Amino acid sequence: MTRKDYEAIAAAMKTARSYSQRGEPLTIHAANFNCGVSNAAQRIADHCAADNPRFDRQRFLKACGVA
Repeated sequence: MTRKDYEAIAAAMKTARSYSQRGEPLTIHAANFNCGVSNAAQRIADHCAADNPRFDRQRFLKACGVA
């Protein structure tokens, strides 16, 4: 995968997290949704790190809004 791919995935994950953070009170559903998105970002980071030794996990997670 390329840097462009990593950036596109991170942007999609960040957008997904923002759906439950639109100024509404944090509900159980929103908290669970954020936990799911965070978990998915962690698993994607695992895969990317295994695929590319130069992959910067912390930078990716920060770009996902998870760090």
